[in-house]
Amino acid sequence: MTRRDLIGTWRLLSIQLVGPNGKTVDPFFGPDPTGLLIYDPSGWMSVQIVERQRPTTDAPVSFVSRGTPGETSQDAQVKASVLDTYYAYFGTWHYEAATSSVVHDVKSSLIPGESGKSYSQTASLVGGHLVFSRRAVDGAIQEKVWERATFPER
Repeated sequence: MTRRDLIGTWRLLSIQLVGPNGKTVDPFFGPDPTGLLIYDPSGWMSVQIVERQRPTTDAPVSFVSRGTPGETSQDAQVKASVLDTYYAYFGTWHYEAATSSVVHDVKSSLIPGESGKSYSQTASLVGGHLVFSRRAVDGAIQEKVWERATFPER
């Protein structure tokens, strides 16, 4: 695999934890996430992962108050459900051929504490799928499987 093989847009197929009891759902992302991963040739990247069955709200989140007087507990619940079902960050990326690793250097994230961090994942191309694996906190292996995105039909 080369850096050039990674450039483009990838669509998420699955995220699972692989442990002693086989494959299980990653509790952070839920049972059926969807998402896009974009690697630009200039070195920029972006990833967005979302639960497919997100709660709906009548008002766009941008219209929900930001902790100002008048914010209701329902507003806070809407914001929490939006945050709990969406994950995104952008930054720069590079491929380390010696270790078959892709490194994401996070510039900004939906989770503020991630800004400035670097994430390294082992990468492989298997049957046209991009497979990332990394050791999770509990010792299991987190496996993300992506496929090359095609232009959507209209």
